[in-house]
Amino acid sequence: MFDLAPYNTFGLHVGAKNLVVVKDLASLENFDDERYLILGHGSDVLFTDDFEGTILVNAIRGIEITDDKDYYYIKVGGGEILDDLIVHLLNKSIVGLENLSKIPGTVGAAPVQNVGAYGVEIGDYIEQIDVFNLKTKQIIHLSQSQCEFDYRSSIFKTQRLCHYFISHVHLKIKKSNEFVLSYKELQELDVKDAFAIRNKVIALREAKLPDPRFIGNAGSFFKNPIIDEVKLKAIRKIYPNVPVFTYNDQKNYYKVAAGFLIDKAGLRGVTHGNAGTWEHQALVIVNRGRAKPHEIVALAKYIVAVVKDKFDIYLEPEVRIFGAKGEIQWQDI
Repeated sequence: MFDLAPYNTFGLHVGAKNLVVVKDLASLENFDDERYLILGHGSDVLFTDDFEGTILVNAIRGIEITDDKDYYYIKVGGGEILDDLIVHLLNKSIVGLENLSKIPGTVGAAPVQNVGAYGVEIGDYIEQIDVFNLKTKQIIHLSQSQCEFDYRSSIFKTQRLCHYFISHVHLKIKKSNEFVLSYKELQELDVKDAFAIRNKVIALREAKLPDPRFIGNAGSFFKNPIIDEVKLKAIRKIYPNVPVFTYNDQKNYYKVAAGFLIDKAGLRGVTHGNAGTWEHQALVIVNRGRAKPHEIVALAKYIVAVVKDKFDIYLEPEVRIFGAKGEIQWQDI
């Protein structure tokens, strides 16, 4: 068995039958294992058990930039680190992704969850994604609309596309792109350039989130729930300052900060065995040293139950969950 601790940011010592580091598509031409999982940096996953198959680690590299009068076109290997890409683009005065600074993970994994932060989602800038169909051995090009991006979701999270290996991501960024400063913490910033936004975002993340190199975690464990106006008014009667954001410009529906709900439910810093919520951000579940998968699952289930009881709001995980035979739905654990 291969130890997957280096391949999941929770740092859990779970195993896999086989592990293949994919540096080019040629190495997948003869791949025929029927049970497999595709990983990038392992930053948004939770393994509940040893995996009875092969882990394919995306390590395809390369950044190509072309442009025309109005746009930059960037082709990026799925194995590139997302934050490295952001720095590379900013050094070339290409702005747009700076709000995503320091989000852990690879470029190939980012579209799966449609990762986002501070008003920006990666799907906003994706023009096309190149995938390798592990079943037919064909290369397929998916447009932005075909990817069906939504809040922390995309078509790649569906079971029918689990055999699509993302080889390259194509970004399209306006040369006249404007900074996104919709979040309060960024509105207070005296913006001079995109590096100022990046530095502020990094400072905000470091103040709230533990570094997975030192404290195992998968970032935000839960999605911000979507609630209607009736439920929002009920919460505001008790907590007038609850952080709320619009949801896809839909009237009467809002995203409420899951970390705030967990905190007000009295769960910041709570522990279960060697798992716990982070003292500076209750939305993050951490491995305090030797946590077992069942401890993290039990703590997460407890958080969901307490928040449901207090606010009548059901939290859903943002992390993807994998067991011995593949991906598991939260309600089935």
